Amino acid sequence: MKAAQYQQQLDAVTAYIYDHLDDDLDLDILAGVARFSAFHWHRLYRAARGETAAQTVHRLRLERAAALLVETDLPIARIARRSGFSGTETFTRALTRAYGMPPRRFRESGAHVQFRRQSDQALSAHPVEIRVLPATTLAMSDHRGAYIDIGRAFARVRDRMGPAGRMIAIYEDDADAVPAGALRSSAGVVIHADAVVPEPLHARTIPAGRHAVLRYVGPYSSMHRAYRWLYGVWLPSSGEEPRDHPVFEEYLTDPADTAPTASVTEIILPLV
Repeated sequence: MKAAQYQQQLDAVTAYIYDHLDDDLDLDILAGVARFSAFHWHRLYRAARGETAAQTVHRLRLERAAALLVETDLPIARIARRSGFSGTETFTRALTRAYGMPPRRFRESGAHVQFRRQSDQALSAHPVEIRVLPATTLAMSDHRGAYIDIGRAFARVRDRMGPAGRMIAIYEDDADAVPAGALRSSAGVVIHADAVVPEPLHARTIPAGRHAVLRYVGPYSSMHRAYRWLYGVWLPSSGEEPRDHPVFEEYLTDPADTAPTASVTEIILPLV
């Protein structure tokens, strides 16, 4: 009973963090949302998530800001304000520490730049491996909204299934064609086919078959450019045909203890 109560409290805090990233989010406020003593909440959160609540807030603010740098032409000062930073200097220091370069340089030469449409050169620079993968069963939590916020669903999975295991997300829609608020995705952890899945999670199986696997190293905020390259450059030249199943990603590193520039993700496209 207590375990279920703690999970509900963690869910409430996760939802509050994502909905109020540009607000004041100190420890006392989050403890109040969780309806838990501030003296103990900090330790409970860190034990469950592998990072403090303050570290989560800081990481998510930087992810939001990095995505805006890559996908928009907004001025850096405006991005800093929209992402909850007190000013451009504070934002610049934070992004440089986490991403290894200041905002303007990240926008001009971050990981996304390597996936510009360069045809033959890009094909040799980013080899795609064809793998035959077995059927994979997942304990999943659904997410509706911007893909960069799928961490909300991963938090629900982690709280109920623990931090161990292979983490995979399935993306149903094209982010270039569907409004961000309507995007459908699911986050999950690999389980045995006969494992019991606790509510509110549900089981889902990815069928066995051939898959194209693109290994991406870099921030999640820049990954959209890798997708454009995979579908716009590699797929037309490959002679392959995509299967009627959504693309998915497997995360080989944990964002709680890995620098964004060192994050490793496999983008997996099911093939006929």
